[in-house]
Amino acid sequence: MNHRLLRWGDTLIGALAAGVVVAAFVFAYSPSGEARVLIISQAGATPQHEPLDRARVLEIHGPAGITHIEIEPGRARCADSPGRQNICEASGWLQAHGEVAVSLPNRLTLQVLGTEPGFDSMHY
Repeated sequence: MNHRLLRWGDTLIGALAAGVVVAAFVFAYSPSGEARVLIISQAGATPQHEPLDRARVLEIHGPAGITHIEIEPGRARCADSPGRQNICEASGWLQAHGEVAVSLPNRLTLQVLGTEPGFDSMHY
């Protein structure tokens, strides 16, 4: 009498199922297309579109002071902004479609748009 719990076919099916799960996570959570445009929106002003094709630093004047935005090819970040909590700076580099940084004191949002949208939301 053979008391093996798994046969070779059971092991093969388990390995294939695990491979499908890993591939699904890699596909679903891989970065979306490269970032192309930074949209700078400030309360009461027309949104400004800045291409992410060359390095430069922008100064945006707002009610609380000046926000410095650093742009490099394919990414952008809030380098310096008024405010005690540094929320905008803590957002780091924005480089995937849909990523956003906010400067509350200057009523300013930065959003990166790319070639392909990433996932819109996650549900548990």
